[in-house]
Amino acid sequence: MSELTPDRDLKNGDRIQIRQGQRSIPDLLGHIGTIMEVFRAPLGSCMVRIDNDPDGQREWFFYRDEIATGAG
Repeated sequence: MSELTPDRDLKNGDRIQIRQGQRSIPDLLGHIGTIMEVFRAPLGSCMVRIDNDPDGQREWFFYRDEIATGAG
């Protein structure tokens, strides 16, 4: 899992892992998901679908400090 850096652009379809951030949801820490939509403001935020979510259409909003890229 690589750390997200300012020179690493997020894009739809990227695989990410949820990590501890300032606003993290404890029950989602460590989960892996797929970026469905990227927002430029706030910088690097995105909507993510979490693998094995019982509501397969639900998407979660995360900030840059809450994700790490390169999940398998």
